[in-house]
Amino acid sequence: MSKAATLLALAAALEQKDYQQAAAYLADHFVYYGTGTQSLSKSQFLELLQTLQSALPTLRFHLQHLCEMGNRVTAHLRFASLSVQSLATEDSPASQPGLGHGSKSDPLEAGLECTFEGAFITSLRVKAPPQQRTEDTLRALGAALHQS
Repeated sequence: MSKAATLLALAAALEQKDYQQAAAYLADHFVYYGTGTQSLSKSQFLELLQTLQSALPTLRFHLQHLCEMGNRVTAHLRFASLSVQSLATEDSPASQPGLGHGSKSDPLEAGLECTFEGAFITSLRVKAPPQQRTEDTLRALGAALHQS
């Protein structure tokens, strides 16, 4: 399996809430670097995703523009969550996928850099675009969690 395919498989396992399978793609010494000030270990990263997905059960990770270079894969990451209204009435205008619950806010987007040792992911770094400050990202996630 290519490194890009491994990253896509990790995202699919997380979307299916199969944390055991997701853990199988991560090295034991895996480190996550996100919008927070501290890095997270493998278990802390999986716990963070479980918490987010319990609050936003329809959270999806859209990976685009994957580029594999040696032991590194970069991608464009877009977080999205189907609105609560879309689950109730598929024909309504509010049934379009978007972040949050029927809000018209922009989806959260970030750059992603993933490094590998052999077949295992050793680090994952999420970088918010320059126009999206870390505080804005955290505020948008917090708002989405409160609406759920």
